[in-house]
Amino acid sequence: MKKISDLVFVKFYYIFIAFIFILALVLRAYHIASVPDVIELDEASLGYNAWCIVHYGVDRYLNPLPIYPQNQHGGQSPLYTYLVVFLIKTLGKGNISLWLVRLPGLISSMLVVLFGTKCISRVFQNRRITMMSALLLTACPYFVMHGRFALDCNLMLGCSTIAVYCLIRYTQSNQLRDLILCGISFGVVLYSYALSYFVIPVFLCLTALYLLFTHKITLRRTVLWAVCVCLTSLPVILFICALLFQLPSFHFLNFTITPIASARMKDVASTNFWNNVAHIIRITLTNSNYPLDAVGKFYTMYFISIPFIIIGIAASLYHMAASLKTRTFHPSTIFLLFYVSGLFAIGLSGAQHIYRANYFFLAYLYFLVNGITAVYRFVRSYRKYFICTLSVCYLIWCFSFFRYYFGQYSVAAINTYPNSLYFIPIDNAIDYAQSGLNAEQLYIDYVDVDVYHSFYFPDSPYEVESTRHEDGYGKYHFIVNYYTPLQPGNAYIVRTDNQEFFMALNNTSLAWESADYPYYKLVYFPKD
Repeated sequence: MKKISDLVFVKFYYIFIAFIFILALVLRAYHIASVPDVIELDEASLGYNAWCIVHYGVDRYLNPLPIYPQNQHGGQSPLYTYLVVFLIKTLGKGNISLWLVRLPGLISSMLVVLFGTKCISRVFQNRRITMMSALLLTACPYFVMHGRFALDCNLMLGCSTIAVYCLIRYTQSNQLRDLILCGISFGVVLYSYALSYFVIPVFLCLTALYLLFTHKITLRRTVLWAVCVCLTSLPVILFICALLFQLPSFHFLNFTITPIASARMKDVASTNFWNNVAHIIRITLTNSNYPLDAVGKFYTMYFISIPFIIIGIAASLYHMAASLKTRTFHPSTIFLLFYVSGLFAIGLSGAQHIYRANYFFLAYLYFLVNGITAVYRFVRSYRKYFICTLSVCYLIWCFSFFRYYFGQYSVAAINTYPNSLYFIPIDNAIDYAQSGLNAEQLYIDYVDVDVYHSFYFPDSPYEVESTRHEDGYGKYHFIVNYYTPLQPGNAYIVRTDNQEFFMALNNTSLAWESADYPYYKLVYFPKD
């Protein structure tokens, strides 16, 4: 009978895991182009950069095939940009859309679910714990939200989850092919986010020393591991050299390497190190003022997870201390070293937003599972009550979060809008002004940011640059205020709270027509 029950449980396990992955995909794909209900500044920049590379071989600042595409405040990591380039060429057939730009984030988020579950499975080798981790990865707010908008840095969580999985796999198999795959995967992480230039070298050095100390790797294999990482990330290494030494632009494998965003190196300092560390721990466990990757009342992984994460960190520190004392390997040390490496990077660079520490959440998953497991083992006689109570609490939180996030949550409706960071798509109003009204000049209230227009109505970056004027380019104007000229034949798409423009509108003697859109009004001055 026991063997039959075991077989039944194994079948149930695989059915359950398959169901959870389908649920995870639904939660990440459902209305991805409209939840969140704004387009973020970096999303628009990334999308338009990718479109320009597809059609003209340059980014929007005319840098030919850049390894690090230029953004308005610096640059954007290449992995996300060139994934979107590929998608525009294939699925988009040369066209760009918001769901297409967000698709790599969705894929990365699903990779976190898949390889995060595999990490926990390899470490704990317990199907019930594996099922629990799959549920947490599927339903915790940050794991759902971070894959639903297109920040290039968000890919680091997906890439680092795969890399850490490969590392755990090597420590268990000791196979050379697994070590090579691990080196390649960590090299790929360096294409995902600039902060990985700090995190990954520190982590790999600490981990190599630990593996050497516990006899899990030889010196020769350590060198091979480093070579695999360096060869995979060679273009990034060349870019870092150009950045550090302010080298002139040069070409490598048809890509242009130029020290874009060198001004950001000034932010690297140790003066506020401990304040930065304390701040990032607090906001990654709760929430920040950035509304796209955390909802205030639900936190990043629900309030109930915080004590278990703290217990998991304490248990991991104990395992690490015992590991160092006996010189025997323990996987807790890998997650602790990754977390500490991330804290070191944030301590030097600072972070006001959770997305800059997205890679923390792989370690938080492990600490959470480790903490729950430690408490479960401690309570003994009350294990069933503990699991039932914990499950009910998480179910209540999950259903509440999904109902709120997909049914009520709106970035556009909260106090952060309008500003230059978030924008509500008004392409329908612009389409009507251009094709229905044939406006001669079009004034669009983009809060002084024209890349939103370039995303929805992309033009040649060469034409944009050649026709650029004081408040826009060509017939498009992106500054709308009291002094905006009101003339027949022109159309104005203006935020409803733009008091300056409507004051000027009330003072004009010209006849005008209007149409209402969410948060905007289209005003048109017909010709006589």
